Amino acid sequence: MAALTRATKANYVIHDRIEAETTDREDHTFCGIMFPVRCKDTLPIDHVVINSVAVRGALGPLTVWVTKEAVNGEISMSKKHWTKVYEKTHKPSFASYKELEFASNPVIMRPGQVRGMYIHSTLRGDEAIVYDNKQKQKTHDDSFITILPGRAHVSERAFGSVPIWGWGSAWRDNREFVGQIKYGAVYRLWNPSSNLSFGGNFRSAARILFLCQRRVESPFSKLPDDCLFYILNMMRWDWLDDTSCAMRREQKRRRRLERGREQQLEQQRMVDAERGAPAHAMEGDMEEDVSGEVVEEDRDTDAVLGVDDEEGDDGMDEDSSDDEEDADSSDDDSGVESAASDEYAWGDHVSSRNQFVYQDYESTDSDDDSEEEEEGVGRRRRFVMMRARRSIHQFLRHH
Repeated sequence: MAALTRATKANYVIHDRIEAETTDREDHTFCGIMFPVRCKDTLPIDHVVINSVAVRGALGPLTVWVTKEAVNGEISMSKKHWTKVYEKTHKPSFASYKELEFASNPVIMRPGQVRGMYIHSTLRGDEAIVYDNKQKQKTHDDSFITILPGRAHVSERAFGSVPIWGWGSAWRDNREFVGQIKYGAVYRLWNPSSNLSFGGNFRSAARILFLCQRRVESPFSKLPDDCLFYILNMMRWDWLDDTSCAMRREQKRRRRLERGREQQLEQQRMVDAERGAPAHAMEGDMEEDVSGEVVEEDRDTDAVLGVDDEEGDDGMDEDSSDDEEDADSSDDDSGVESAASDEYAWGDHVSSRNQFVYQDYESTDSDDDSEEEEEGVGRRRRFVMMRARRSIHQFLRHH
């Protein structure tokens, strides 16, 4: 009976506590730091559970806030869109990180989801929380989560729009979180509908298992499909030597193929438009191409026999940079909150309530483009060296 009621996710959180620790250059200290966190979909995980964060500095009365899922690469800076998950007063801790644990109210993130985290202190002064200047596109990146650069806050009031000196913007863009994030991951269990979420070795083993079951001379032929489903359901994703790096490369190749198909479809649309084909005919052809060729090709390469039919500076400096240096990343004309609870106070900066626009490098092809650019640079370098060698040989022959 258990074979007929297969679980879709593991009922445990991995026992090893994962620490995502960022770099620490001691660039700045001030009242708070806000940054996006993305749950990656490279591995077959059901969700990630963030239990605590750790920061250092003068600390004081600390609060931790999280948003719901970010939409269209934007995070609202309005307090009404944030939920407070932690509040406590701490003693100063300049040398070591102080853990802020909220295991009773954890932050749960699904694969591909992006949520904002905001850590703030109401301690007077500018030494509450340590953070850094932005140095790279990703503050931290591992197999499960990605921490992206965010904004520093220079107001002593949570989500305040007036800095401590009374004028200008209370937010500083291009800043990085300094500290640790501790979390666990709940893995997804194999089912026919989630076959493509697993690595190539796992999918190959599943395919071979069902091929053996179809042979009369094989002992597996005595087992029904449901028993094989249950066996695969109880196997971990990495038992067949699949790695996160290999699965990441496979996802990149898949994205390249999808990008090539989209370019072909776009070219076909342009050709049909030049020929004067009706718009509804073009849409029908496109749907037929997508549902017929693309899906069938994926089904032929990754399907499992009998499976897919079942379920379809030294020291710390005050962050007092000029407003021109820390220009906001979003347009001034986009989204000013008009609710009564978010009315502007005297001294508010014109962009202090704008949406925070972040760059989700995982969902774009930036990694693929950078790799292709590196390959192109390497080819050009080899070509230049060959020409130089040929010129040297010709010079030596003539002299």
